[in-house]
Amino acid sequence: RAASDKRIADARAKAMSDAQAQGDEMRDRMLRMAELDMRKELLGSKREVISEAFQKALERMRTMDVATAREFARKQLIASASGTETVVFSKADERIFTPEFIESVNEELKKLGRKGQLKVGSERRETGGGFILSDGGADIMCTYEALMSEARAGIEGDVLKLLFPENSLSHGPVIHCKLVSRKIFDAL
Repeated sequence: RAASDKRIADARAKAMSDAQAQGDEMRDRMLRMAELDMRKELLGSKREVISEAFQKALERMRTMDVATAREFARKQLIASASGTETVVFSKADERIFTPEFIESVNEELKKLGRKGQLKVGSERRETGGGFILSDGGADIMCTYEALMSEARAGIEGDVLKLLFPENSLSHGPVIHCKLVSRKIFDAL
């Protein structure tokens, strides 16, 4: 009888120990899953804030004054054009891409050893700002959206660090969005 009671006590102790271990394992698994869900939610929130910063930078580009927009377009044309393309833009941007402006860009292109024969296209496309360089069926997209999309891949990590600095005592990412949108704009 004593041996039987000992076996029952040992079995009960083992069952309790196994149950405790399973409970601990289940609790740990649930905590890890909850932590993972929280991280996913935080990452989603960070992505939203980053997208908002890029959207604000795009809005800032679209509301540039004419002189700033011309300077920006000039830099993009010098960087992108071989000198024989047709410049296509939206009706809203006709005040930027005047014949005189295109001629001044052509003069700069000639100084750089390029042909300097850019032409203003008669076609107008809704670009959302910026322009398209068209050369015999091949288009180079220099629209604000295309430039922003291209830049985003290269600077998104820097934007993340600006918006979410480690151990920051700042008031949070919303306050930084305006500053970051300016930095994004300046990076273009």
